[in-house]
Amino acid sequence: MSIFPLAANLAAARDPNAPRARTEDEATTLAGGPVFLAVEELPQEFETPDAAEKAVPELYGTGLYELIWREGWRVVMRYWRPAPPAPVARTGEAAVKKPLGRARTPEEARKLLQSPAELTTEVLPKLYADHKQLMRRWGALVKSGGGEIVEREGKFAFAITYWRPMHAPGIAAPLAPVERIELAERVLAPMRGPEPQAELDIGLFEDQAPENPNVVLVTEEGDGRFRGSE
Repeated sequence: MSIFPLAANLAAARDPNAPRARTEDEATTLAGGPVFLAVEELPQEFETPDAAEKAVPELYGTGLYELIWREGWRVVMRYWRPAPPAPVARTGEAAVKKPLGRARTPEEARKLLQSPAELTTEVLPKLYADHKQLMRRWGALVKSGGGEIVEREGKFAFAITYWRPMHAPGIAAPLAPVERIELAERVLAPMRGPEPQAELDIGLFEDQAPENPNVVLVTEEGDGRFRGSE
């Protein structure tokens, strides 16, 4: 298993004195918070693989570097990078639209949720035809480690990483103050349907015909009739 450096950027990752970790758990302990495995290209381009190996002695055998062709020979490096503060919310949808805030540690997330928190990853329902389409919408979060691309049904979806309440099964987590205020506002708001209510002209023993809503059928007593026939 490769041992990757832990650093905030590519230049720091190439420092021989940068701390190293084999696993995400080790890197998380060193960083004091969530991390992700960054894959970043070195700025220079090489004419030949030999030139790349001379510039990067650890190119082969360590797992840190990889030689690729992208209109010229390029070298990419893998290293652990501290993840940005993750959104704090109860669902993935709320995490991307209206989080309670952001946190790097369980303690910070707990203050916002007023309950123990856990870091989770949730796949959002919207599917994209290709990487390019998805990256136009979520590219910043993917590059910063706030989420990742996953394949679903032959297409691609975005998976958001966020802090959510951690509580016993079957027991709802308590609402945060801002959520209690929002809930109270919704309760006090008048209830309105999406469309004006239709006239109530169906009797107690009558019902609409499933194949024609303009026909009223008799269920027990009364006469069947067409709407507007009276």
